[in-house]
Amino acid sequence: MPQEEFTFQKTDSPNSDLKILVCYNKPYTMPPLDDGILLPVQGGKAISQYDLGFQADNEVNGQPCDNISGKNDSYSEMSVMYWAWKNLKRLYPDVKYVGLSHYRRFFAFRNVPFSESIERAESDIESYRINPREVISILESGRIIIPKKKNYPYSLMIDFSVCHVSDDYKTTREVIRTKFPDYYDDFITVMEHNNKMSHYNMFIMKYEDFEKYCEWVFAVMSEVESLIPYQHYNRQQKRILGSITERLLNVYVRKNKLKPVYSSVYFYDKDVKPGGFLRRFGKFIFCVAKTLRNNLLFMILTSNSINLKRRIKNLFSRSR
Repeated sequence: MPQEEFTFQKTDSPNSDLKILVCYNKPYTMPPLDDGILLPVQGGKAISQYDLGFQADNEVNGQPCDNISGKNDSYSEMSVMYWAWKNLKRLYPDVKYVGLSHYRRFFAFRNVPFSESIERAESDIESYRINPREVISILESGRIIIPKKKNYPYSLMIDFSVCHVSDDYKTTREVIRTKFPDYYDDFITVMEHNNKMSHYNMFIMKYEDFEKYCEWVFAVMSEVESLIPYQHYNRQQKRILGSITERLLNVYVRKNKLKPVYSSVYFYDKDVKPGGFLRRFGKFIFCVAKTLRNNLLFMILTSNSINLKRRIKNLFSRSR
C-alpha cells in the first residue's frame, strides 16, 4: 500500500475506559477506529523510514516524551508498551483497561479448539470489531485476556535455544535468579518444565495490572539488556529483547496467579486465500494431529515410567 494512501482519522468521541494499542511499523490496512477503542501507535518512529501520520512511540501531542523508540529494532512491540506505560494517561487520563495487539494480529475473542491462530485475508481487517462490554466484563471478573497458548514437542527453554542464542537464555535465567529471586521457581517451571506459551506480547488487562507488569518486566529487561551483545546480531536475532519478554509474560502470569482467558488470534495477511469446507476441515485435522503429537512427545521426554500412563490419559483434556 503506498504511504500516501495510509491515513488516520482520530475519533471525536474516544472510549475513555478501554484502549487497545495496535503496533505498526509500516503502512497496512487498518481496522475501524470510530469507537475509539483501538489506538494505532507507530513503533520505532525514531529509527523508521516511515511517518505514518498518527500517534508515535516517541512523542505526546507532538512533543518528545519518555520513550525507547530508538530501541524498537531490539524490543519490537515493547517500545509501544513502554510508551503507553509512561505516557498513555497523559492523553487518556480516564483509561481503566489497556491492551496490546499488532497490525496483523488481533484478538478473536474466542477459543478455537486446537488452533491458536486463525488466518484471515488482509481486507477482512476492515470489518474487525470489539465488544467493549464483553471485554470489560471479563476484566472486571478478575481475569486478563492473552493469546491461546502454542505448544511445542519440547520445553520452552529448548525452543528458545533453537530459535535464538542459547547464551541469552542463560543470561536471562541468571538475572532472574540473582535480581528477582521470587520469580525464579516460576521461571524454571515455565521455561524448563513446560511446552506451552502465549506469544506476541499481546494482552488486555486492567490498567493497575498493566502498570505492575511494566514495572517488573522493564526492570528485568534493563538488567538483561546490559548483558546481551544484541547490537552485533543480525536483523532477525537483534529482536531478542522482545522475544525474551514474550516468555516473561507467561512467567509473570504464573507467578502472580493471574487468571487468563485464552483467545485465539486472528492473523491477517494479503496472501491468505479463502478456503472451502474441505480445506478448513483438513487444516483442523492437521492442527489436532500436531497438538497431540507435540504433547505426547513432550510427555515422553519429561515423564518417568510411573506417571507416564496417567499423563497420556489426560492428553486430550490438556490439548484443548
